[in-house]
Amino acid sequence: MQASVSPTQANRSAELTADLAALFRHLLGATTAEFMQTIDKLGLSFTQVKTLQVLDEAEGPLSVKTLSDRLGLSLPAVSRGVESLVQRGEVKREECVSDRRSKLVELSARGRRTYGRLVELKVAGVRRFVDELEPGHRDALADALRPVVERTVG
Repeated sequence: MQASVSPTQANRSAELTADLAALFRHLLGATTAEFMQTIDKLGLSFTQVKTLQVLDEAEGPLSVKTLSDRLGLSLPAVSRGVESLVQRGEVKREECVSDRRSKLVELSARGRRTYGRLVELKVAGVRRFVDELEPGHRDALADALRPVVERTVG
């Protein structure tokens, strides 16, 4: 049984969605230039950055096929990106013990540092935004977000 949503609730949901989308666009925009410059300076492609992200979030080594599926990219494209990351020392690759045709990849210590640096750039932009808020707005936002974050992120 699905709960019905009143017009007032639907309107509030639409407003909240629009507000969160606007805030998200602002936060992304506030960090884009520095982020893009750093990616360019590091010589990384977007596919490689996304690869670093997926591997950082993984609970262990992933097969190139699994990585391809998670990225939504072709196996040859992911294989090429992984090869480049291996050559740069960002990713470690080894044969799967149970299936020698399969290759397992995971972040190296260098890859973790590189991805951490990229995340830090985004977090720094969020920090600047938070620091610019009026204290009352900052407190209200913190109080409103805390239960949502605890429920969704955990």
